[in-house]
Amino acid sequence: MTIVGGGPVGLFGATLASLHGMKVKIIESLPELGGQLYALYPEKPVYDVAGFPEIAAKDLALNLVAQMERMHPEVVLKESVEAVESLDDGNFLLHTTRGVHYSRAILLAVGIGSFTPRRLPAQGAEMFEGKGLHYFVPPLDTFSGQHVLVVGGGDTAVDWALAVSKKAHKVSIVHRRNEFRAQEDSVRQMHEAPNISIITPAEVEEIFGHHQVTGVRVKHHEQGPSELAVDAIIGGLGFHPDLGPVKSWGIELKGSTIKVSLDSMLTSRPGIWAVGDAVYYPGKVKLIATGFGEVGIAVAQIRSYLHPGVSGLPHSTTLKNKQR
Repeated sequence: MTIVGGGPVGLFGATLASLHGMKVKIIESLPELGGQLYALYPEKPVYDVAGFPEIAAKDLALNLVAQMERMHPEVVLKESVEAVESLDDGNFLLHTTRGVHYSRAILLAVGIGSFTPRRLPAQGAEMFEGKGLHYFVPPLDTFSGQHVLVVGGGDTAVDWALAVSKKAHKVSIVHRRNEFRAQEDSVRQMHEAPNISIITPAEVEEIFGHHQVTGVRVKHHEQGPSELAVDAIIGGLGFHPDLGPVKSWGIELKGSTIKVSLDSMLTSRPGIWAVGDAVYYPGKVKLIATGFGEVGIAVAQIRSYLHPGVSGLPHSTTLKNKQR
């Protein structure tokens, strides 16, 4: 089987499939494994993975890679799958930017696909990207002793405010509504943090400085505009998802997500399953933990698909350990 996507769910899928006795290949478009955890949020704390009270995204990604590497799957990096061709025998050819791969089954773990940040709709924002305005957050030590402004009200913004507050002198968070959409416990921690200032309901109207960000003008919905001196800005408005070539593979979609059957994770195209943030079914919750559960369902179904004579579904204590 081939797993398209080397993020956390894809990595765990490779481990489970190997434990199920399958030959596994991972194809990942980035130059390293780990997906968004490693590429976008390396120092962001993750709180909702079972068994870890708190773990940095980078460390979780590295742990998943180490777990997967014990099973010795084939890993292909810096290749994007552009088309999937069905063969007469029911198998597939995956056409990538570098060649062709053969597979009997496919598991899509592509996350949100390509991720383009939602840029701040503030005057001057474009000219300060990389000059104090960050959408992809650098090492947290970059913000030591600084006054950092975070913009947004979801999990991305609140989690970054909490993480940066451990290094920065002061963090201000601006959100256009009084209510935050982030997890309740994270919002509670933000309200209790002594060096986090919450500015709501408000929006950033303008970013100014010379060669580097020095401040912003904030429009308060109830009080009018004011200026705020800051050393750095983090745009926490999230990302625009784009499934890219997947949209042309003859798979039923719902918006920017892939429709799957809840009981199997099977897409509308036989032989192709999907898991993680890329999928939709009624009641879907976009958590890493949810993706781990989905990949367990999908891998068990793929095992039965590839080996229909095998009866029963394995349990954690009966899976074969292929560590060498």
